[in-house]
Amino acid sequence: MIHNEEHIFQLILEKLSGEITRENLDILNKAAAEDPNVQRCLNEMEEALTAAGPGFMTDVYNEMAWGKVLSLLEADQADGAKTGAQEPEKSGEQATEKVGAQATEKEEQEDAPDQIQIIKKSPSKLWLAAASFLVLVTIGLFFLVSGHKRGGNVLMAHTNTSGAIRLLLENGDTISLPENNSEDITALQARLHPVPGQLTFTSTGNANGWNTLLVPTGRDYRVVLADGSQVHLNAFSRLRFPFAFNGSTREVYLEGEAYFNIAPDAAHPFIVHTGSIDTKVLGTAFNINAYSDSLVVTSLVQGSVSTARSHENPVLLKPGMETVYSAGHSQLVRAFDENITLGWRKGEYAYYNQSLSSLDAVIRHWYGKTLVFEDTSLTHKMLTGVIERDHAITEFLDGLKKTSGISYHITAEKIYLSANN
Repeated sequence: MIHNEEHIFQLILEKLSGEITRENLDILNKAAAEDPNVQRCLNEMEEALTAAGPGFMTDVYNEMAWGKVLSLLEADQADGAKTGAQEPEKSGEQATEKVGAQATEKEEQEDAPDQIQIIKKSPSKLWLAAASFLVLVTIGLFFLVSGHKRGGNVLMAHTNTSGAIRLLLENGDTISLPENNSEDITALQARLHPVPGQLTFTSTGNANGWNTLLVPTGRDYRVVLADGSQVHLNAFSRLRFPFAFNGSTREVYLEGEAYFNIAPDAAHPFIVHTGSIDTKVLGTAFNINAYSDSLVVTSLVQGSVSTARSHENPVLLKPGMETVYSAGHSQLVRAFDENITLGWRKGEYAYYNQSLSSLDAVIRHWYGKTLVFEDTSLTHKMLTGVIERDHAITEFLDGLKKTSGISYHITAEKIYLSANN
């Protein structure tokens, strides 16, 4: 039987994190019984969780996001391969020399973690291979071969760039953008100018290819696009963009959350693609929350934007209003509070009369932990307050204990909540 690979892998993650429902567990068990590849992946991930210990699930979520970025570019890579096939391939001797140089360079940089890393990486076409590779990285298999020169540097690169801001170029190269480095970086079709917290660049060629910026759990990052538009990305988000806008429109793709300040250009509309929603602007400032394709919220701060789904009339927004798209429902237009919606840009998540369960997403994105309700009645408990990203999660939890009588217990990947008796 053929299973939906992405769905099955998501079910495996839910089981590992202890969040899987009985219905989904039955689906996963049935798939594992029918497909030995599913059972193999499940077994390896469970063994890795036991062997790796603290931080396993956080690394899984970050690597899963990066793997999704790679798969999104697979079609672009296939197109590029047609052109690349016309170019002469490097000889085996040349390739060996390159690998040796990479390994030597890596050894010299082991004591300088803030140095720039450019990683050669090609998108995987097999979800099982990707999962198995993640397991090998997570349980530390790379230690078995550390100190030996080897091609690709992929294993070593992954272990040293966990949690880093990463930029995937059109040709498959991955650049890890260091925190305390302001030196320019020469990349394909552009020269990068990174500074702490922000990336700008200068295109050096046609620059039509797609690049992907990944912001991991607990971080935020800014990028200035070729037209001067500014994008501020929230944690666990990614943006696909070209180094130059050469067509009649300026288009980018977002997964996660970002605040856009778009440079005016009436002749070249700016379009943000998020799942099934397209947001079209001429010059304006707005926020998009699109962590899930089934729930996309577009909030307009100034200017004018229109949001639309395929085969539906666009919805025109005025400042102070937002559209909410939920799968299976028409777009809803409502007012929003900037202090709440845009608070993440200051490292704050303000919540007003929200259920405790609704805070799970921000805690997962900012702290890499999931909420587990030992008392299910707590999921519907309504709360008002602020979570500050730069403060320890225990500050928020201690506040819950004092004001709402909620006890907590923290493990490497989970926060268990229960009501005081």
